[in-house]
Amino acid sequence: MTVEGEFFGGEDPSRPDGLGPPDESRAGMSQSIAERPSFVALLRAGMRSLRRFPGLIAVLYVVQLALSTAAWLAMTLLLVWTFGARPLFDRAMDGDLAALVTCLTDPDGANALAGTVGIGIAAVLLYGLVSWYLTAGLIAVFLDAPSRGREVARWFGAAGTANFFPFLRLSLWSTVPYAVVMLALWLGIGWIAGKIQYALEPSQVVRAIAIGLCPALLLHWVAAAAVDYARVDLVRHPGLSSARALVRGFQLVAHHWLALLHTLLYGAVFAGMMALYAWLGDAAAAWGVVGLIALRQVVGLTRFAAHVALIAGQVEIACAVAAAPLSRRA
Repeated sequence: MTVEGEFFGGEDPSRPDGLGPPDESRAGMSQSIAERPSFVALLRAGMRSLRRFPGLIAVLYVVQLALSTAAWLAMTLLLVWTFGARPLFDRAMDGDLAALVTCLTDPDGANALAGTVGIGIAAVLLYGLVSWYLTAGLIAVFLDAPSRGREVARWFGAAGTANFFPFLRLSLWSTVPYAVVMLALWLGIGWIAGKIQYALEPSQVVRAIAIGLCPALLLHWVAAAAVDYARVDLVRHPGLSSARALVRGFQLVAHHWLALLHTLLYGAVFAGMMALYAWLGDAAAAWGVVGLIALRQVVGLTRFAAHVALIAGQVEIACAVAAAPLSRRA
């Protein structure tokens, strides 16, 4: 049985009407890897996904951009409406700390600050909900992409809808490993505070911070990778429980170092693009707002493309090394 046949399990109610079980002639991305995946094969899978679905990826990026722009615009309008006519706020923006404190402690300023924070939190939650839908659709398309663009859109939407609540349950279960990460972070910060109060040189402070945050960062690396592979498992095996998918995700990253190394590459690209943005920020500022916006979009689009390539590679390695569960439970 092919990976796609195993994924769909014959008739899948979430598959759009008119799209029957994939035939053997359709070469899904998950068929391109042999039993022993290589790092190069994962990179090729990511690049292939970008070449094969440029329109879909562009639409998803625009959706993400629209959400972030709407949140930014709402917060900006709220602040302008509250502080736009106050000269004191101009002084605060010029670096006058006392003026800033006065503006924010004023009743109107405090309400505006609370509203801004509320908008930011709402935007983050909304983006998280939308990302479940988008990620499930991407995984399904990478597992078995129909040959026609219209069918790809239908299959993407059906898979995103069918896997929304399994992803919701997975997010609840993932609070367990992330609680361990937060505990490690809290202990690390406490250890750092005890070390830097006796530090005599900046290098000692940097070393203490690096050592103190290292356990939390390592645990987060493993937990995030396991959750990612659990998502692939949920889409690949409809009916699999979210808790079991999470356990299988941890098993996969524990037995296959390539899964963690592949995720680390995305982290390196993310950090590199942020460093590039900081480095070129002054040069882009010479072109005014347009230059800064253009640089920001180039960096954002590159990061988004790297994330899509990461998901494609994760689908490849999951299909290559993760056996089907013996039984499925809702």
